Amino acid sequence: MGILKQEKTAWDKAYRALWRREERFLRHYEKKEPSALERKIASAAPDAIVETLHTAFVKAFGVVFEKGTGAILKAGGVDKRRIDYEVNVLAADQQEDKKTLKAFSKAASRAGAGNVLLSGAAGIGMGAFGVMLPDVPLFTAMLLKTVYETGESYGYRAEEEKLFALRLVNTALTDGPSLRKKDAWLNRYIQEGQWPDVPDMKEEMDAAARSLSRAVLYSKAVQNVPVVGAVGGAGDAVILSRVQKYAAIKYQKRFLIRRKLSGQQ
Repeated sequence: MGILKQEKTAWDKAYRALWRREERFLRHYEKKEPSALERKIASAAPDAIVETLHTAFVKAFGVVFEKGTGAILKAGGVDKRRIDYEVNVLAADQQEDKKTLKAFSKAASRAGAGNVLLSGAAGIGMGAFGVMLPDVPLFTAMLLKTVYETGESYGYRAEEEKLFALRLVNTALTDGPSLRKKDAWLNRYIQEGQWPDVPDMKEEMDAAARSLSRAVLYSKAVQNVPVVGAVGGAGDAVILSRVQKYAAIKYQKRFLIRRKLSGQQ
């Protein structure tokens, strides 16, 4: 009769599907190279503009972390999101199958989609009037709101996720070979539950701001030109979508591993 294959559980199938999504993301961006136009803008952009963007993002992170986290959570309907998470956990604990596990990713997707649309609309609106720097605090808040809401959908409290959010943003917006190295660093934290180093929040804000300023250099440079800037402003949504996709992967991975370790699957 031969050896019977062990039937895969819903958890096994969910984790394998997640692994495939993760690999697609990594393979796409580790091979991504800037276009000829992006290279031209990057080489021609004055150092002052690059540093101005970087400084603006650092300040925006600081302001949001110090004063804006509560407002972001309130705007995101955190109480309802946490209740929905508890309901989804109860259903998954009673019967873990494809439907109950997928409920968490559906909740995360709804949060991400709404924020991407809002960010794109705001970026286009400001870009049409040639506004660059005033868009940075709004965009940063929307970015962190997206990461926080994704985490909340999997049971991770936003107040405790500041460091993880910074490293996630930094990694999500990294291109080339460095992407897998940073991704492995996050995976190590997800597996072990603690960082292998002693993180410094100021250094992490600086690193995330560097990745953000590089990612938005093209769109922000174009956005500073009235009317044409509406095209550059739309780049906010593209960047936010990229971060949201990566956040959804990493938080789902944390969630699934946590269930595995706790014996709830």
